[in-house]
Amino acid sequence: SIILHSINKKDNRYLAYLFKADFWRKQLREVAFGVKVFSITKKILLNSIALIPPLEEQKKIADFLDNKCSKIDRYVEILTNQIKNLVEYKKSLITETVTMGLNPDKSAPSMKEKKHWRDSGIDWIGEIPDNWKISRLKYLLDCPMKYGASETGVTYDKNLPRYIRITDITQDNKLKDEGKLSLTFEQAKGYILKSDTILFARSGATVGKTFLYLSKYGLCAFAGYLISAIPNKNLMLAKWLYYYSQSNSYWNWVNIIFTQATIQNIGADKYSNMEVPLPPVEEQKKIADFLDNKCSKVDRLLELKKKQIENVKEYKKSLIYEYVTGKKEVK
Repeated sequence: SIILHSINKKDNRYLAYLFKADFWRKQLREVAFGVKVFSITKKILLNSIALIPPLEEQKKIADFLDNKCSKIDRYVEILTNQIKNLVEYKKSLITETVTMGLNPDKSAPSMKEKKHWRDSGIDWIGEIPDNWKISRLKYLLDCPMKYGASETGVTYDKNLPRYIRITDITQDNKLKDEGKLSLTFEQAKGYILKSDTILFARSGATVGKTFLYLSKYGLCAFAGYLISAIPNKNLMLAKWLYYYSQSNSYWNWVNIIFTQATIQNIGADKYSNMEVPLPPVEEQKKIADFLDNKCSKVDRLLELKKKQIENVKEYKKSLIYEYVTGKKEVK
């Protein structure tokens, strides 16, 4: 039954906060029905238990929570904007460095006037240092690009190869810990990854996304919606290709190819023919080391701000819970 003293039909803010509280949602989840999509009925709602203080107290609680929650929401908005700015800064830093190189005197992105430049002949790359080359990706690999396994994964087992699927790669090019699957050794035959392999996503909303596989991830095989590229270390470092795949130049290419495609994917043939700016290997290493250092600092800041958002949202939930259940009283 619904326990009510009275309801103010002109001001439902208290009820709005009440419905956000976890205890309210929990009781509904316990009686909701459905398989994939859960539903509740009017009858379920009418038979749920609500805590309704007198109208005057409802207004006090609602006014207090309005004030507190608006401040929390503004803080979350500030943190969200800071995250967006950091992501953009990281991308622009990578773009500038993989198309312009480093200033050897300052170990920072090069000032254009201090180098000799030439037109790359590629619109989305622009000018490059005079000692750099432009090469199609297929000429820089140890072997042709390869599609992954078309297999159904089995329950994750640390003694079997982990099965890396397109959904296992996060938006920021990391490998998820949750939802792991494995392949049997028979299923994984021919698809076991070698260290310093780049995986390219070939279709859907994740097309163009990349992941750098290293031996530290353990024994892994890869799935069919991913394409592997193994760089020839004498010509191109895996880290170089990985960082290039995070640049605006690369993503401009992805958008052009994806828009032109009749089938909404980018296959191995398209990736193989992608033009890549190519400095000497020694310079590639210096640039990769520089970006490792800079990007790790940005990533730590991003993680910190994401954690702050999580903590603030948890605080907001607990604040609402404490005041709509009477655990704390508005003074």
